[in-house]
Amino acid sequence: MKNRQTTPGVLLSVLLALAPNLLAGPTTLALRFESTCIYNGSTSQTIETTFGTNLASLPFSGTTRYDFFSPALTTPTSLTIGDKASGTIYMANTSTNSADDFTVTGRMVFYDYDPATGADSQLVDTGDSVNQAVKHGNKPIGWPLPKPFLAANKIVPAGHLLHIAATISLVSGNAGNFGQFLYNGAQDSSTSALLPQNNVVAWNFAPPSIRLSLAAMSDGCKRLSCAAVPSQSYIVQAATNLAAPIWTSIGSATADGNGSFSFTDTDATNYPCRFYRLAAP
Repeated sequence: MKNRQTTPGVLLSVLLALAPNLLAGPTTLALRFESTCIYNGSTSQTIETTFGTNLASLPFSGTTRYDFFSPALTTPTSLTIGDKASGTIYMANTSTNSADDFTVTGRMVFYDYDPATGADSQLVDTGDSVNQAVKHGNKPIGWPLPKPFLAANKIVPAGHLLHIAATISLVSGNAGNFGQFLYNGAQDSSTSALLPQNNVVAWNFAPPSIRLSLAAMSDGCKRLSCAAVPSQSYIVQAATNLAAPIWTSIGSATADGNGSFSFTDTDATNYPCRFYRLAAP
């Protein structure tokens, strides 16, 4: 699935309406408009760059993998066997009942992702953390991951992305609908990823962009979603080709307080192929 950059002034990339089976795979989290998944593009990286004030969470009920991607590198980045990877995972349990307490382990795998081929090349795997109890009460709890060295020297080419796969595995208990993976909050309550953990490496990333996700619904409509600017209103536009696109406004919607944006194109069944973009009014 390819995203294509639109003209200046348009905030979101264009996405071709693809068949639903092409959208399968692990949960891929869109990047926030004002940030990337790399903290300041330097040594310490959080899964969402700037520690936010509105804590955002993702559901957890069993072994779950969460995938985060940086923007493209503008220059190559060199990593060596002297570099370590690590991170801190934060979770919460919203239940008020002690019977809903659960225990998990966590790990992060860092990849060099080639967007041209969709290929991942593993850089380092932290391995599983020690068992961590996540108790009821909705109080964020964090714990560190192991700190392994890279197995080999590696140059991540320009144009490639840094891919962080965080996996949380249920050891015991029942996370039900109460388990939450926390990724966008204050510095002492946000999951963070560290590569390298011990040396200064300059990660030079291109300016972040928002990417639309597209899902085909059972009635043939298409649902667009992305992580956008919290409380920002957007105009949804569509075109039937990119060779000589004529962008038509088909509706508008406003992102919620955490930046989550969603829009359903109920007219999609009338078009064999449609491209979409968002623009700020």
